[in-house]
Amino acid sequence: MGEVKEVASGYARNYLIPRGLAVGVTRGSMKDIEEQKRVLEVKAERQREQLRSVAEKISSKPLVITARCSASGKLFGSITNRQLAAAIEEATGEEVDRHKIHVDDRIRSVGHYKALLKLHPDVEIELEFEVQGEGFEAEEPPEDEADTTAAAAPATPEAAVDETASPVEEESGQDTEGEAQPAQDDTPQPEEG
Repeated sequence: MGEVKEVASGYARNYLIPRGLAVGVTRGSMKDIEEQKRVLEVKAERQREQLRSVAEKISSKPLVITARCSASGKLFGSITNRQLAAAIEEATGEEVDRHKIHVDDRIRSVGHYKALLKLHPDVEIELEFEVQGEGFEAEEPPEDEADTTAAAAPATPEAAVDETASPVEEESGQDTEGEAQPAQDDTPQPEEG
């Protein structure tokens, strides 16, 4: 619904009214125009409320997109708005136009991402979703490795290397007085009996 403007009668009669761009104004048509404006406002408010409920439904469901990827987590290709719209429809049953989904960066690896979904100029939500790879498992160090490395550390001071000994003594196996000493071996010797 437009505005009420005063134009030249020839311009209205020959150009605006025949092309459907304007309607001649009378007292009765002014009442009709006002009634149509009220009806359009009510419809727009109903549509906003419906889209808000759709937005709540979409944001309450976790979205997971599965794609083929390498062992390092890089996708073979990228995730598009079309795939995101299909995931939304699969999770919630609500069909969303793919052009209303805005993703900042290209999605080329496994992980968590965010996108902006503009359902209406007044209804926008930030959509969080996860991209999972087929056959990809994130590598996390097992807790057992941390325990085994602590147990492998020397517990007694005798097992620790003596850093005060001079390197000449260790390499030659000789005493400072010049007598040859047998090299000490840390492996246990069998007892002779």
